[in-house]
Amino acid sequence: MFLLIFTMACVEIGARFYMGQVLQKSAESKFRFNYYRVYEHVPGFTEGDGQGDRMTIERNGFRRVDDVAVEKAEGTFRIFLLGGSAAHGISSAPPYPIAHVNDDETIDAHLEVLLKEHLPGRKVEVINAAVTGYQVFQHTQYLLSELLEFDPDLVIFFDGANDHYSTNPEHRYLSDFRYQFWKTRLQEPSFGTVLDAFAFWMSKYSGAFRGYVAWKLNRDAQMNSKRIDLTRPYDTDQERIEAHKQLSGAQYLRSMETNLFLLQREGVKAIICLQPMLVLRDVDLLSDVESAFLNKDPNAPVLYPTVLQELEQVSRTWDVPFVDMNPAFNERAYDGEQLFIDYCHLNSKGGQVCAEHLLPVVVELIQGPPMIEADSARITAPEGSGI
Repeated sequence: MFLLIFTMACVEIGARFYMGQVLQKSAESKFRFNYYRVYEHVPGFTEGDGQGDRMTIERNGFRRVDDVAVEKAEGTFRIFLLGGSAAHGISSAPPYPIAHVNDDETIDAHLEVLLKEHLPGRKVEVINAAVTGYQVFQHTQYLLSELLEFDPDLVIFFDGANDHYSTNPEHRYLSDFRYQFWKTRLQEPSFGTVLDAFAFWMSKYSGAFRGYVAWKLNRDAQMNSKRIDLTRPYDTDQERIEAHKQLSGAQYLRSMETNLFLLQREGVKAIICLQPMLVLRDVDLLSDVESAFLNKDPNAPVLYPTVLQELEQVSRTWDVPFVDMNPAFNERAYDGEQLFIDYCHLNSKGGQVCAEHLLPVVVELIQGPPMIEADSARITAPEGSGI
């Protein structure tokens, strides 16, 4: 018995050391199941280095140090930033180097500081509601189930890497989403389901189980991607482009237009952003660090002009601003300066560049006339939209 307890204690200590010192991750769980959005942040989650917290999830699941009240303070212009891991502010997994983005280094944090400098006396909140891995359809569920209750004035969509560059006609946008760990376990329960549930319960208290669960979730996602991924290889670039065009209207574009329709109904302004990608940055401008981990993505460089045209069309159809961040990252002013920490995630400077290029667009919307909430029975999607 003593040997068993001693072994378990050593495993737990080793797991917590590996998580904290090698992976530099918290031993606590960051995500939990969500009925509508598949998964969500655990409220109150923090991650730090012993000297202080670098990542804070407040009580509603937003990445923010201060809790956000559901009822908006009078005179406040409330902005939500939606997106995936790049908007959330985190790095990718190995083989990319471990890097961290502090709470005050994210796009929303930089933008809030800039807005307060440019609009003194104006109450402005920029709230980070982005979640790692999220695709555009999850923004729809997030808005409907929670975010609209917070009475936003503006929603900024910061997407691209997770679902804009699809090329696989066999991939079903919603049902084949790869992060659906509990789907088969609930639809086809087995003894393994019980073991997985036990592991999830133990992960609240044990670093070893926390590491095991993280490994199991990643492995499950990788297996789903191998089974059917968003992309597939083609012999020619033109075949890849044509495949994408056949898919995009029923995938991310439909969800994007649904979100814009919903916000129009609620009288909420919107901005569409196409996130920057390392492979879309001029190689002559890359820092030495960026050059070292430059990945060979066969899709984004080929599909980028097409995706750009699709988003510009959505912007015109729905009369909402569109900001492509890639030209900003190719400005000569940033020659040799590191903006990425891997293939698409941003360091503090990268987040600042995004905030600076969003600033004039956001200021114009803040100073412009408010949108009027519309009766859904009296509004229709613009002519030419996909819904």
